[in-house]
Order: sequence, then C-alpha cells, then structure tokens
Amino acid sequence: MPIATRPDRMISGRTVIAERTSLRSRAVRGREGGHRSGEPLSEPIYQTAAYGFADSGLADEHFAAGRPVYARDGLPNVRSLERVVADLERAEAAVAVSSGMAAIALVLFTQLAAGDHVIAPADCYRDTTALLADQFARFGVAASFVDPNDATALRAAVTPRTRLIFVETIANPGMTLTDLPAVATVARECGLVLCVDNTFATPALCRPIEHGADLVVHSAGKFLAGHDDVTAGVVVGRHALIEPIRRAGYLLGPTLAPMDAWLTVRGLKTLPLRMSRISRTASAVASFLWAHPAVAALRYPGCPLPQHPGLVNRVLPDGGGGVMAVDLAGGPAAADRFIRNLRAIPYAPTVGGTSTIVSYPPQPETFDADGLRQPRRYRSATVRLSIGLEDPEDVIADLDQALTPRPVAFGVGGA
Repeated sequence: MPIATRPDRMISGRTVIAERTSLRSRAVRGREGGHRSGEPLSEPIYQTAAYGFADSGLADEHFAAGRPVYARDGLPNVRSLERVVADLERAEAAVAVSSGMAAIALVLFTQLAAGDHVIAPADCYRDTTALLADQFARFGVAASFVDPNDATALRAAVTPRTRLIFVETIANPGMTLTDLPAVATVARECGLVLCVDNTFATPALCRPIEHGADLVVHSAGKFLAGHDDVTAGVVVGRHALIEPIRRAGYLLGPTLAPMDAWLTVRGLKTLPLRMSRISRTASAVASFLWAHPAVAALRYPGCPLPQHPGLVNRVLPDGGGGVMAVDLAGGPAAADRFIRNLRAIPYAPTVGGTSTIVSYPPQPETFDADGLRQPRRYRSATVRLSIGLEDPEDVIADLDQALTPRPVAFGVGGA
C-alpha cells in the first residue's frame, strides 16, 4: 500500500515541508524514501581534499553539475549530512560546517552589517554572547540581550536597525524554554529574520521552522552525532537564506571533515530513539533531584512552567531533552564535593553523548591584561547534568550517594 502524502503547509507565512513518513523512519533511512537500488547501505567516506580530471573542461562540467572539485565545495559526506538534517528539520536546505560556533558566526556574518542590530537572549550561551559583544561589536554591530519570553521587552528592544532575533529553544546554561511561536510572531510583524539554536532539543523534540523560524542552527557534535567523537555545525532554512551562508562558508573556510560528517550521519540514525530514552531518564532524574534535600533548585525544560502554562506541551510535546541545571543547597563547596563524590558519572565540558556527564554551566571567560585566556576556577553552586543512555536507576543511585554526606571515619590509636 503506498504511503499517504499531504501537501506542504504554510505556517507563520512560511512553507513547511509536510511529513510523509515518520521522523524515526526518515532518520534511519537518511532521507525521504530510503535507499536507492545499488547504493551502499553505509556511504563510503570520501577522504580527499580534491578531485582529479583529464582536463579543465571536465572539471568545469563536474562542478556545474553540483559535484565538488575541492573540499571547500562540499564533499559527498558533508552533502549527505546537510540533506539528512534539512529533512529532519523540515527545511528546504542546509549547510554543514566545522563547529556549532562556526554555524552561528556564519548566520551573523551573512545577516548583519555595520550599523545593524541583533536581539539575543539575556541567558544566551556564553560564547554566542562573547561573539556578539566582543567580536561583532568591533565592526559596528550592536546587540541587545533581553528575555525573549517577555513580549513587551522583546518588542521594546526592536529598533529601525534591527535585522535579526537570535534565540535558543532551550537556553544554555539557564535551561529556559523559549516560547518560539510568540517570538516568531514578533519577528514576523517587525520584518526580522528569526534564527533558533536547536542544539539541546534537536528535531526529534522540536522543529523550530514549524513554529515560524527562518533559520535553525545546531552544534551537531552534541545530540545529533551523539557519541562524543565529533565537532560539527549545521544551519538549515530556506534556499534564499542558506546559499549566502554556503558562499560565506566557502570563503571563510570552516570546512567540515568528511569523517566528522560521516559520523554525524551515523549518529542521526538513532537520534529519535536516543532522545526518547534520554528524555524519559532525565524526567526520572529531575523528579528525584527535585525532592532531594541537598538540592536548592532545579531547572529542567521538561517541567511545567507556571508563568507560561502550556508552553512545554506546545514546544516540547515529545520530551524535555537531556540537560538540566542543579543548584546545590550547600553552595559552591557542595558543588565541588558533589562532583568529586560521583563514582560513575565523569566531569566533562560537553553534552549530548551516550554517557551521563556532569559539568559546571558555561561561564564568562577571564583574560589577563595582555588578553591571554586564564585558567578557570569555577565557584558556583550550580552544576549541569547531561543525561545519557544508562538505566535511570543507575544514574539516580550515583547521584544519590554523591549528594549524601559520608560519615567521617576516625582511626583508633594510642598516644
């Protein structure tokens, strides 16, 4: 029996590609319709920097047909990653680059010019904030940092020079869930481009284009690849917005390596299954931590928000993801002690892998008088958990013993 289809839909004035098969099936198959006859089940890795030809005319024909002659043109593994992520996000096109920050930088580079203005979240990712406040400010780009869920503040921040609103589906490190439909309404009414960092949610849990976003970025080495072995970034959106980003990427050179692209495509095949399990485990862990006396506060986007009733169901109907922030009641010393007491959960400054990890949330960098980066010593009562694929009982057991004060053993001896 043929698979039923339905026409593409218009949401918030934008075309959204209709789903024909489930996201789980498309993730496994790599694209709508699956494999074609005679294709390898696992794509070869095109580990090359350039292609050879008998003469320059053949090279021109090859390039005109959309095939690469040089690595910066986009090797086959990179193009495959772009097609898969664009399909999962239900976007028209994508461009894959060497890191999530490269993806964000290219969006800003192509959407903003000297004298322009961008609006970003007050609790935005540390490096995105630094990119805007430290680097783009040098070239005359102004930035305002506001609460995107405060519609009044968001509208008030818009100026005649505003060109872009940049938000995160789930804020890093604040774990705030953004009301994407409401922000998209403001962007549309003000004629602004809306870019959403969807790294923590992934298309398995949220597809921002369906809520009115123009561009979506991912730090693809996190949950998309999912195995702590990749650094990559992806931007998806309409062809008209993606092609200038592709051209800028070609000129600036954040080229994604073929092996990293191949590994990310491999990881994407299990993305819906991983995010479903991770979300269920994270929900159980959040319930445990919420009730623990050593925990002063918990921020997890899967929890209902009293100030925004219904937001979780609107934006994250299929799960809250795997990242949460935990404030320890004993302050910074308790946080340090908690991390040292963990037996099975390692400390690592990342998220999105198969194993549960703990880290401190990203904090502003410190530099000396010569502009050199200084070693960081965290003094925070907050820790960040990224939940993996372990059984929830095992994760909770390790957290419980690390949070529980250990009795001090006194030796017995004579004078």
